[in-house]
Amino acid sequence: MAVLILYNDFKSADFAESNAGVLEQVNAVRKALAELKVKYRVKSIKAIEQLPKILKDNKQKIIFNLVEELAADIKDACFVPAICRCFSRRFTGNDTAALLLAQNKTQTKAILKNAGIAVPAGVTVDIGEKIYAKTLKPGKYIVKPAFSDASEGIDADSIVQAGSKKLSAAIEKIHKQFGQPAIVEQFIPSRELNVSVIERNGRAEVLAIAEIDFGAFDAEEPKIVDYKAKWQTDSFAYNNTPRILPARLSKKTAEIVQRYALASWKVLDCRDYGRVDFRLDEEGKPYVLEVNPNPDISPDAGFAAAVDYAGIGYRKFVEILLKNAEKLKSEN
Repeated sequence: MAVLILYNDFKSADFAESNAGVLEQVNAVRKALAELKVKYRVKSIKAIEQLPKILKDNKQKIIFNLVEELAADIKDACFVPAICRCFSRRFTGNDTAALLLAQNKTQTKAILKNAGIAVPAGVTVDIGEKIYAKTLKPGKYIVKPAFSDASEGIDADSIVQAGSKKLSAAIEKIHKQFGQPAIVEQFIPSRELNVSVIERNGRAEVLAIAEIDFGAFDAEEPKIVDYKAKWQTDSFAYNNTPRILPARLSKKTAEIVQRYALASWKVLDCRDYGRVDFRLDEEGKPYVLEVNPNPDISPDAGFAAAVDYAGIGYRKFVEILLKNAEKLKSEN
């Protein structure tokens, strides 16, 4: 077996911390492959147009896909699996269809809702459009980019009241900074959970539910995992959002969360590995925020923690992905 680790070269300096997180994943996978005595090479791409030449010049049959985002178009990274198939290569992670579906958060919410999975109410505001006061019911909302991941574009100012000037300002900020539509979504105020799912021996396994602990936050501070909490190691939010694993939930709530996680995985036709993010309201009702095919697998991220808690460990996780890839049909 020989493996090509493929990742995206840094898109810009705007989000240096999340960019650096890609290299952490690369190094962790390299270490695991070395321990498994699997030969590998590492290549990066800045644009999807570079991939055919890399596949021609490098003959490894399995592509370990760590490409998260490319500068020209945020959707381009989703096409890595499809191009691998064209070159008769197997790959780790999710296929192009699932990646495209999940990246469009508006589309994903509609699909999940249609499948009977609870999602927060909300609207999408296209570039150049404005939101009218009567569009939303009174209450708090979170404003975020329609396509970006890694909490990019999310901060304390993203939480706004319906009809406020801050709402319009938050929408305009997303439009200008990201060149994307803005999602204005009902803010579910109570608790945040995430659930990792892994495919092993042909079936999806829902791993232990994790919760983000906001206990150190002031009452007025928004309890969200924003960009600072996820990436900026010197920030209060980063250092005061520990993970509780497993989450302390009632049996009923845990069963609903696990059922929603597996249903979300299936309805988006995920494979290999993924993560489903949730919020609970004050009554304990779970809502799916988003589905993350190919989530961050750096050693300190939530997915790796769930894998460790399950007794799988990082090296075995990488081995599972390689076995899944070997069974994958290399051509459409």
